[in-house]
Amino acid sequence: MKRTVKIIITLVFIAITCMSTHAEVVDRVIAIVNDDIITMKDFEAFVKVERKTTKYTSIDEYFRNLQIKQKLEAYVEGVLIKQQAKRMGVVVTDQEVGKVIEGIQKQNLITDAELKEQLRKDNVTYEQFREGIKLNILRTRLLMRVLSTEVNITENALKSYYDSHQEYFMDEEFHIQQIFISGQHKDIRERAEKAYKQLTTGTPFAEVARNVSDDPSARQGGDIGFVKKSDLLPTLREAVMALQPGSFSIVVPTPYGLHILKLIEVKQAQVLPYEEVKKGIGERMMMEESNKRYRDYIDKVKRSSYIEVKI
Repeated sequence: MKRTVKIIITLVFIAITCMSTHAEVVDRVIAIVNDDIITMKDFEAFVKVERKTTKYTSIDEYFRNLQIKQKLEAYVEGVLIKQQAKRMGVVVTDQEVGKVIEGIQKQNLITDAELKEQLRKDNVTYEQFREGIKLNILRTRLLMRVLSTEVNITENALKSYYDSHQEYFMDEEFHIQQIFISGQHKDIRERAEKAYKQLTTGTPFAEVARNVSDDPSARQGGDIGFVKKSDLLPTLREAVMALQPGSFSIVVPTPYGLHILKLIEVKQAQVLPYEEVKKGIGERMMMEESNKRYRDYIDKVKRSSYIEVKI
């Protein structure tokens, strides 16, 4: 199996764009933001930060459906964030960026060389990647400074949100088999890839699980019974939800090791009780309010800035 490194980034934002790599780069001015000039070359090396608990894939995948105007607006916002941070004395050190990258590598069980190889495949330099991480930290730190007013959400607001968004709180249950390779193995990737290859060549899932899985369920052929969607780690939840009953996933990384999941059955979703989801509702509402305040802040900064777009 061809080795694929997927980098799961648990930051507020990350995505990197490098536009047309085939056309000749003309280093002309395409925008002016206060005292900063944006050239075409700058724009083509643009590192943009995207919100989600999501997955860093290729550059083009995120930007495929965005218009050039939207891309440039996002870049301009990044320039404004840097300007505001500099004006307010907000800084991010190289050591802080390094720690975030170390966390990404540890979470996904990848080496420094594997990370750089994935970036190379995506046509992104390591320095561009570091700059994207730095901008993300800078943005978060700046927003903590300027949006310091605490978000206050009342009990009535929580209940109202629950009543009007019940589709968010329907918790399916999945009957799953699992092959788990512990992160303690030095040859963890080789073990996982060997197991996956056996599955793709027809070896029964239960047999492979009994032979190689480090999970206690190995004795039962990896059968861990029914698991609530909300109880699964985000990466495992995403993997399971992409499966049809009877199919198995690719190798999925978590902070604990590598997993291969097989979906046996899906149990009908039911609305979770309010008390079970109350905390999550509060977090969701705080995120929505924070995003709104961020947009309001950026719009205010834009109105007070000189911005000239030349394309």
